[in-house]
Amino acid sequence: MTATGFDRPGIVSEISGIITSHGGNVEESRMSKMGSDFAIIMFVTISKDWEESLEVALQSIKNLTITTKCTKSYKPSDYNKYQIDLKGADNEGIVKVLSEYLADKSINIIEMNSHISPAPVTGAPLFNLNSIISIPEDIIIEEIDAELEAISSKLGVELMLNEFNIETI
Repeated sequence: MTATGFDRPGIVSEISGIITSHGGNVEESRMSKMGSDFAIIMFVTISKDWEESLEVALQSIKNLTITTKCTKSYKPSDYNKYQIDLKGADNEGIVKVLSEYLADKSINIIEMNSHISPAPVTGAPLFNLNSIISIPEDIIIEEIDAELEAISSKLGVELMLNEFNIETI
């Protein structure tokens, strides 16, 4: 389920209340305010008997665009997870260059977050990106690390690639 719309207090409570009242359970979710809008992605489990009723109830929430679709639960693969931390001057195309490289190497982006923050001394805009990626086992990580280092140099940013550890998040 995804929901987007103008931010206001109570959106999460309203959506989760409707899900619970229909016998559903929120298994996983991501929520974020961006500008004046709020966005939610939820993985919800629910009995087939309640699916249609839940969809109708969710559509009754005003000022939100809500979409639902059936999906499957995530199963761990034979891929290794790594974390990318990137920081540097805010330049156009950083996300494009990085995501294009990852796609060319068949590396899947599990999660990616970015934001702008002021530099400590100058206050200049700094671009910050954190990503969790899934790298196939047959890929040599040292080659990926070296290629990412070249990309970071070209973009003028700092980029760190580390094995993903749930405790670091």
